Amino acid sequence: MAVLECPFCYVILEVEPPDRLHSAFSSAKPIQNSYYGDVVKKKYECQNPDCKKSITVFWYAPLEYFNRI
Repeated sequence: MAVLECPFCYVILEVEPPDRLHSAFSSAKPIQNSYYGDVVKKKYECQNPDCKKSITVFWYAPLEYFNRI
């Protein structure tokens, strides 16, 4: 489970990563060569009934994780 904040209304959202490998997330695409494998782009909708805006999240596997193993 990951906790995000809507950038428009600041409501807290709880979202699930797409899988165990893609554990890190960002609102911008990560820098090339800073992640392992691919980047998964997912769109979420704010749960605030007054907002309901679309939020794009980029999920990835950071290289730092693999350097620790």
